[in-house]
Amino acid sequence: MLLLVVDDNPDIISLVTTMARRIFDPDDCQIISGRNGLEGLDLLQITQPVPDVIISNLRMPQMDGLTFLREVRSHVEWSKIHLVMMSATQTAEARGAAEASGAEFYLGKPFTLNDLKNVLTSFPPT
Repeated sequence: MLLLVVDDNPDIISLVTTMARRIFDPDDCQIISGRNGLEGLDLLQITQPVPDVIISNLRMPQMDGLTFLREVRSHVEWSKIHLVMMSATQTAEARGAAEASGAEFYLGKPFTLNDLKNVLTSFPPT
């Protein structure tokens, strides 16, 4: 699995990375990360193969998660990437906006190892 984590908080990137490596065999799980949507788009343009899953924070500087997910969904070559939005904002409005932007799951912060595992293992293998 190739996972792209996009979050402006390095502690969240570290947490997701550590958890993902506990969920999957470390030899079968590669994680790349960016600090905002612009960095996420840059990484998508240079990463081959494309990530299987993107986990993006909602609120970030320069390009927020909603804009980032809409950009990802607008490119045919990235259309099969599974998208997960994560945020401490857990309102119905935020969840609806994430879904409208292409998110398949909404992961509320704080989350547990089991929460992340349930999300990541729900996607069919690629």
